[in-house]
Amino acid sequence: MDFKYVPSTCPYCGNGCGINLVVKDGQFAGISPWQRNPVNEGKVCIRGNKSFEFVNSPARLTTPLIKKDGKFAEASWEDAYKEIASAFKAVKGDAIGVVASARNSNEDSFVLKNFAANVLKTANIDYCGRRCNADAVKGLAEAFGAGATTNSLTDLSEAKAILVVGSNPLEENPLAGRRIIIAKQNGAKIIVADARKTATARLADIHIACNPGTGVALVNGIINAIIKAGKENKDFIAKRTSNFDKTKASVAPCTPEAVAKIAGIDANLVTRVAEIFAEAQPAAVVTSAGAGSGDLIRALANLQLVTGNVGKAGAGVNLLRGKSNAQGAADVGAVPGDGGLTVPAMIDAAAAGKIKAMYVVGENIASAGAHVTDALGKLDFLVVQDLFLTETAAKANVVLPSASFAERDGTVTNAERRVQRIRKAIEPVGTSKADWQIICDIAKAMGHDKDFAFKDAEAIFSEIAKAVPAYAGINYAKLEKPEAVQWPAAGGVFGTAFLYADKFSTRDGKAAFAAVEYKAGEAAGADYPFMVAAQWPMGTLSSNSASIVREWPFPVVYINKEDAKAQGIINGDAVKVSGKAGSAVVAAKVTADIKQGVVSMPASFAAAAVKLEKVKEEA
Repeated sequence: MDFKYVPSTCPYCGNGCGINLVVKDGQFAGISPWQRNPVNEGKVCIRGNKSFEFVNSPARLTTPLIKKDGKFAEASWEDAYKEIASAFKAVKGDAIGVVASARNSNEDSFVLKNFAANVLKTANIDYCGRRCNADAVKGLAEAFGAGATTNSLTDLSEAKAILVVGSNPLEENPLAGRRIIIAKQNGAKIIVADARKTATARLADIHIACNPGTGVALVNGIINAIIKAGKENKDFIAKRTSNFDKTKASVAPCTPEAVAKIAGIDANLVTRVAEIFAEAQPAAVVTSAGAGSGDLIRALANLQLVTGNVGKAGAGVNLLRGKSNAQGAADVGAVPGDGGLTVPAMIDAAAAGKIKAMYVVGENIASAGAHVTDALGKLDFLVVQDLFLTETAAKANVVLPSASFAERDGTVTNAERRVQRIRKAIEPVGTSKADWQIICDIAKAMGHDKDFAFKDAEAIFSEIAKAVPAYAGINYAKLEKPEAVQWPAAGGVFGTAFLYADKFSTRDGKAAFAAVEYKAGEAAGADYPFMVAAQWPMGTLSSNSASIVREWPFPVVYINKEDAKAQGIINGDAVKVSGKAGSAVVAAKVTADIKQGVVSMPASFAAAAVKLEKVKEEA
């Protein structure tokens, strides 16, 4: 019997937990803890622990597929490449859209970026994070100079106070949640703002059951109370920031009483949190990219600047990520070039007939709703490269099978800027290939052999280190240890645990305050009386992992027990949930752990307010 451990990085969320892939007789048999990895210290959530299941799924794509007469037929790689090369050559660059993925490697996204620019001649490239975290990243860059989380996940355990808003770490990013638990054990005050009493909210010393979408108002109210009490960090503000007066003026209307009315909470909670945050040193804020709009991130950055909680351990703005390489995809440039379209703009352009062809690598964009599926149906040509025949792949003209994270080498960069290795443990299933290799093969089929002649992933990373300043000095040899390297690499030793100790990355070296005003979203009303709090969605990998599907077999809508009683709904009933953009029938989960007037739905159901109707059983 041949048995070995292969160290790698979990393919799910942006925590970047270290795992050992257990290989038995050439098969991926399970996961073993990597105790030395500093991110998770051997602890793994159910998703990471069961990651071998989707790799071994019988639903994996194993050979290229070409659609003929509306049906897919297996094809050779050579025929698939010829089909793609011919179609792409017939379309002008500005009529082609390219979509990268935050779960592909740095090497994949770097090669794809160069393929879009140099072969397809299009600036229309973007990664899937555009739908959930582009504004958040932009907000961090505007405030501090770099679009990245300021601190290490381990720092959270050093905080004296932690404010969590727009995030549920214990369920969404469990090993980041573990650091919050450790902080609480060390005496930190935990404050959670959420309409739901989530696992994270149950941990809190103060749970603020605010209405969905009111995070900006809440944070502005906290800043208002701190300034009114004269507790702002005047020395830090004077020496290390600019534009404080803009923030001071913008939060002036956000009195605790005004915020209480907007958010549906007690005004005393706002004052109490302000007192805690003004006194705690260091204090951290935690949010998630999916909920972290640019305005919320700017407001949280303002809060940390007002209190001087940036540039040290246990502080900062901690932006958690939903996918393993959301940070890396942006770092290596899988974003629109000059005049290029974002993913949503590409979809609109496809619907209008302006985008004629698309190349989607590792992302199921059709899961965003019927409007995306309809737009894809209007394309002249669609290529999808993935592990599974997703909703997006089903619309394609050509489908190409990707190798999984266990079947190839590469790197990913987690939410705390840690560049880490993924390592090949088993052979790819069927004829599947690493994404970067497929992209290079298509480039060669289109006559671009020289610029896409990479022999392996390591050769591509060498080019990344030359092209991306933050990665300078990093190479595969320096990523062998479990600590890996957090960019900026500082010579490639162990990198930088927290940013901005001495100065910010802005042009003048100072952090920039901003005027952030609360903008009310779609309000609940007579037609749609319930506000919506988004749930963590079930993605492609989870839906192809049997253990995870057993745990969460179908989507549900969480309803407060009093609201359910008024609607005549009991636990398990089929309920039609309708918003302005459409409707869905899901199972009811009746609970006391959600605020009255609020329901919770998967994030893919994009609505701010909905109505509920019990589905009547047929006689």
